[in-house]
Amino acid sequence: MIEPYGVFWLAVEQVLSDGNLLIRNLIEKGKRQIHQVRETIEPDLVFPAVRGADIERWKIKSDIYTLAPQDPEKREPYPETEMKTRWPRTYNYLTRFRHILSSRAGKTVQRLAERTSFYAVFGIGIYTMARYKVVWKIQTTDIVSGVLSQVKTSFGYKMGMPLNTTAFFPADSEFEAHYLCAIINSTPVRDFIKSFSSAGRGFGTPSVMEHVGIPKFDPKNPLHQKLAEISKQCHQLKAEGKDSEIAKLEQENDNLVKQLFQII
Repeated sequence: MIEPYGVFWLAVEQVLSDGNLLIRNLIEKGKRQIHQVRETIEPDLVFPAVRGADIERWKIKSDIYTLAPQDPEKREPYPETEMKTRWPRTYNYLTRFRHILSSRAGKTVQRLAERTSFYAVFGIGIYTMARYKVVWKIQTTDIVSGVLSQVKTSFGYKMGMPLNTTAFFPADSEFEAHYLCAIINSTPVRDFIKSFSSAGRGFGTPSVMEHVGIPKFDPKNPLHQKLAEISKQCHQLKAEGKDSEIAKLEQENDNLVKQLFQII
């Protein structure tokens, strides 16, 4: 997870002629008092961010950005020597918040930062950068999910990054992502999760999916293919604002999920 929000959550105000970004840190998004900064940084470590509030059923939007100075393969921050060489403007931005970043309360991220770099963040790995992800809201009253992939930004296509108040599955393909999304968004699965996961802070956390027991996606299985196709259609209709046409597909989806889990 990325915090404190007022350092890592950004608005991109302008794409400059050299490709760099004029950004503003979103001080209003966090609880800690953080000073406002407008800075020019490189675009490489800036990604479209997705919060729980950005997820609708069959649709994900992204209105803000996040700075992720983390090597997803090593699950550690890029070394300061590398940051200074490859992304000096980004490094300069982060140094303006050195004191705040060094005084974070979380013990896990504190230990990581002490061992690596002061701007370390927690919970970013290869899975975070998966080409396709099925993302859903947590800490709410119902499961609401969508498929997240690359997002078109003013500085090119970038991988969307889920933040806190979300959970997600990385997927190997677009069809697998839509297969999973169809199941997670179905009434039978949502009702089952609500039967044992209490509404509020603990609702919908990743561990609840262990109880669902979703069958592994098989691209040759006609039932799996049909579920994936329904999710793709629902996403398309949602994007086109044709919500009234989604209900019939959702009913078909519910029936197919009952068939998948052999629910009578």
